[in-house]
Amino acid sequence: MPYDTSMRWEEWRFSAKRAIQDPFVRWTTVGTVVLYVGISVLYLVRVLPDAWRSGVTVLHFNVYLGIDDVRSWPWAFTVPGFALGMLLLDVLLALGFHRQDTHASRTIVAIGALSMAIWATATVFLILVNA
Repeated sequence: MPYDTSMRWEEWRFSAKRAIQDPFVRWTTVGTVVLYVGISVLYLVRVLPDAWRSGVTVLHFNVYLGIDDVRSWPWAFTVPGFALGMLLLDVLLALGFHRQDTHASRTIVAIGALSMAIWATATVFLILVNA
């Protein structure tokens, strides 16, 4: 009979409980969630009214080409939505792997926090372009 590598719900919950007891995992995850919520609220409060009024929003720009992706206003929700998906994936993987490999779990959390910081910086610039 082949070895079953799938994780069951009970195993994931046990691993998540152990991960939450690790101060690095706990506080890095809390800090990342706070950063996500803060920047997402700031983005939606600053960009959404103007996007709704004008009917369009800028989703991407770069130094060389300038604004290169303008879409209709509902697309403004994709910026925080994509980050939310990545954050949830990061947290679920980190909490699930903690029991099997503590170092991998901590690395996933740290990379997730770094990625969220980069996303937050890019979002601040999108706020400035859209304002």
